[in-house]
Amino acid sequence: MSVLAMDTSTAHCTVAFGLRRAGVVAPTGHAEHLAALIREVVSSMSDVERIVVGVGPGPYTGLRVGVVTAATMAQALGIPVAGVCSLDGLGRRLGDGVVVTDARRREVFAARYRGGRRLGDPLVLPPAQVADKWPGVHVVGPAVQRYPDLGEFAQLEAADLVDVTADLPVHPWYLREPDATPAS
Repeated sequence: MSVLAMDTSTAHCTVAFGLRRAGVVAPTGHAEHLAALIREVVSSMSDVERIVVGVGPGPYTGLRVGVVTAATMAQALGIPVAGVCSLDGLGRRLGDGVVVTDARRREVFAARYRGGRRLGDPLVLPPAQVADKWPGVHVVGPAVQRYPDLGEFAQLEAADLVDVTADLPVHPWYLREPDATPAS
């Protein structure tokens, strides 16, 4: 089955279709980049039979861009779409350890993996607490770029999401309230 995968949960906006991959590091502007990246990897939308999308955890705006794009494309094409925890692709690649992404506000999103399977829901916590929570466990992920003492840098890639069980609803998984709130 020809699966289009996309993830916008970090500053690395990434898509994959078969062996074709594209990505761009863009701290903002995922909406401007995602459609171009999809066009870069998909020759004909009629080739797409299913869509998987990383639903987070991640920042509010970035997640919404990916989730809304995936849901809209699936509806327009009349194909199935499913969500996957954005950390799971890297967790599967890692095997055993902890995957961390930058949650902003001096925090990280973190999830523990054993044998490539996530052990419980991701958490949001200060970087210093990662080692306290999982002492001696190998830590990888994009958050290491901002917090080098955590472990080893590795990027989330949409291509990794294709082989992960995609059974989450296509709704953003925030783990906390958005930074912006309505004025009272």
